[in-house]
Amino acid sequence: MDNKQLIIQNALTQLNHRIKSSSLNQDAKNSVWERVNGVDIQLLERLCSQSSRPLTVINLLYVLCFLAGLDTQTIAAIFTIESGTVYSVRYRLRAYFPADVFLPF
Repeated sequence: MDNKQLIIQNALTQLNHRIKSSSLNQDAKNSVWERVNGVDIQLLERLCSQSSRPLTVINLLYVLCFLAGLDTQTIAAIFTIESGTVYSVRYRLRAYFPADVFLPF
C-alpha cells in the first residue's frame, strides 16, 4: 500500500467512527456506511492527484460523503455541524481543483 492509499484508508476509518457516533438512527448509519463503502476508491485517488493543493484527512472525509451521494442533512449529522456549513465546505473544496476537472459533487 502506498502513502495515498494509507491516507484514504485512514479517512475511511475515521469516517466510520464519525458515522457510528453520529445522531443518526441505526438503520440510517448502516445505509450511510454501505453507500460510503460503495464509493469508487480509484475515482477518489484520481481526484486527490488532480487537486492543486494536498487534501487533508478532513477534506477526504467530506469528499467521501459527497461522492457517496449523501444529502446535506446527513452530512451535517455525521460531522455535527449546521447544514449551511456543508454547502460552504463543498464550495471551498471545489477551489482545490482546476476549473477543467470534473467534480461529481
